[in-house]
Amino acid sequence: MSHPDIKVLGIIAGAGEFPRRVMEGARRAGVEVVCMAIRGAASDELRPFCRSFRRFRAGAVEGPLAYFKSEGVQHLLLAGQIKPATLYTMWPDATARRLLGQMDRRNAHTIFGAVCQLAADNGITVLPSTTFMDDCMPSVGHLAGPAPTSEQMEEARFGLAQAREIARLDIGQSIIVHGRSVICVEAFKGTNECIRSGGYRGHGVTLCKVTKPGHDMRFDVPCLGLGTIRNALKAGVNHIVFEADRTILFQREEVEELCNRHGITLHAMVAPVPPEEGPEPEHMADDAAHAAAMAAEVQRLGIGHIAVVCDGVIIAVDDADGPLKCIRRAAAYMHQLRFMRLFNWLCNLLMGRKTPPPAPMVLRTAPGYELPPEAAAAARRAGIVSA
Repeated sequence: MSHPDIKVLGIIAGAGEFPRRVMEGARRAGVEVVCMAIRGAASDELRPFCRSFRRFRAGAVEGPLAYFKSEGVQHLLLAGQIKPATLYTMWPDATARRLLGQMDRRNAHTIFGAVCQLAADNGITVLPSTTFMDDCMPSVGHLAGPAPTSEQMEEARFGLAQAREIARLDIGQSIIVHGRSVICVEAFKGTNECIRSGGYRGHGVTLCKVTKPGHDMRFDVPCLGLGTIRNALKAGVNHIVFEADRTILFQREEVEELCNRHGITLHAMVAPVPPEEGPEPEHMADDAAHAAAMAAEVQRLGIGHIAVVCDGVIIAVDDADGPLKCIRRAAAYMHQLRFMRLFNWLCNLLMGRKTPPPAPMVLRTAPGYELPPEAAAAARRAGIVSA
């Protein structure tokens, strides 16, 4: 598809295959590329595809905005992975701190939504991430591997419905199901860890990946690629279903060849629209209320009974692993980040910036559920605040 109104495209580039594919598509359309590469994420291999290439740290807003303006950028696109941990380790400049201070919750949608609004206020239109990617978004149908059986189709319909609810709640985009049971939820750990955790239960499980209802396609668009299939193969996932026309499939020929060779069923379906019930996460007053609401929701869905939240981000919910492993996972994630969070806070204090100290994780259980003693003890040891 041609885009005659776009002469120069600004790209905020993260990790992975996504930025390069967008740049290739833009160049084929005769569009020049100006790249803001996120330090520690974007690859130097992107340089040859760009008219201009400059690195900025995650959390910088003022420098990139001035850079894009100086290069005549009027259209902007976000492409590539930014690790969830970046929410806790980034070093925001003054403008970013102002934006973050206006948010009740910090996640991909609130943060990138604010970035998009700031760009619009400065005369820059943020395009859907799928611009120049029309050939990478499969429509409904069987793509590779054995044709899905009737049992797999039933499992896929169940899984997509559950995944759509999980996405609506901003918990994650991916789940692993077996039969009519959700055995692993993505949450903060990411898709690859979800595959490893859920797939190791044995051959014959299904990975489901979707967008959230009303998903803003300018950012956080679901993606699959060769790495996903390789992880699925190692973990024993033999069935992958994703949302048609709203999921980007990279390296399609290589993906299909690998699925065909190893018997992994890959197909795209229309995701169901979930019922309009349950709390909207954006309206939660604090982490305790947020965790309590999410625990009630995962119980309603028949998935688990607890939720762990920190700074408005859902770190983990329990699934077939049970509450103890959920708590240990959450503690491990935050343990990895503790020094960077403290360092950022101390640096802000030294620079005269009044910022609150790093918030503890908060755990809440669903109504009527009592946390097992071993899990409660593990939460206390990890410094997780529970009722």
